[in-house]
Amino acid sequence: MTPEQAWAAIEQPALVIDVRTDEEVAAGTIKGSLHIPYEIIVARANELGLAKETPIVVYCRSGNRSGIAQSMLQADGFTAVVNGGAYADLDAFNPGANV
Repeated sequence: MTPEQAWAAIEQPALVIDVRTDEEVAAGTIKGSLHIPYEIIVARANELGLAKETPIVVYCRSGNRSGIAQSMLQADGFTAVVNGGAYADLDAFNPGANV
């Protein structure tokens, strides 16, 4: 998925989840995103009571952990999850960054 496609999904709107570590998030994050480490994403999504059809975009440092998070959520029945890829790519393309 390109950053443009990821932002199109985000603006639908979608719930945006940063699955990186605390240290990575401290260095910067997409405004409005939730921070849920990928290892606990399914448990936390269920604790939050998210509907299985909730549009969700996950991202991380490189796209690898967000891909794992996407697969984990889909295996749990979430039907509208996309891998937004790398934080740096999303942040660089952020259409609202200069507003």
